[in-house]
Amino acid sequence: MDIKTSQSINGFIATDPKLTFSDQGQARFYARIGINHYQREDDGSFTKLDPSYHDLIQFGKGAELSAERFRKGDDFLAQGYVRDYTHTVNGEQVTDQQFVTSRMAHDPNTTTYEVQRRTGSNRETPAVDRDPAGRDQRTVADRSTVGASRRDQLPPPAQAHTAPAAADRDGIGR
Repeated sequence: MDIKTSQSINGFIATDPKLTFSDQGQARFYARIGINHYQREDDGSFTKLDPSYHDLIQFGKGAELSAERFRKGDDFLAQGYVRDYTHTVNGEQVTDQQFVTSRMAHDPNTTTYEVQRRTGSNRETPAVDRDPAGRDQRTVADRSTVGASRRDQLPPPAQAHTAPAAADRDGIGR
């Protein structure tokens, strides 16, 4: 079976995130994000370039969780896709892009945090036997129960630990 892949980005939250709800009650998380860029020099070193800024959105329960956990200045990783959208700026229709994320997490390379593992009968991982090639020998039934009801068991969000916001992150937005 082929490895399933999807688009991902890493960056930082450049503005205070906003959580809104549609008329139907669907949550929508929005933040202006920054993505750092670097240029490789002839001597092998890298020069940091100005960041680019983009819109990031998320819908549903994930949007509510992200609104609780993310603040301006947080570094993140996000999985999702890019889509074009049209909006009005100064009376003119403008086409822009936004990243629609389905999953979002703090960047473990730049964020200090403590992992709080859940306990309980439905979160215990079955024993895994590995054959010499290192393949997982769990049954399909075992695998399906490992991640069951994750949202129902999420602990209250911990206080977000963020690094001091860099000078290039201040005052960015629309």
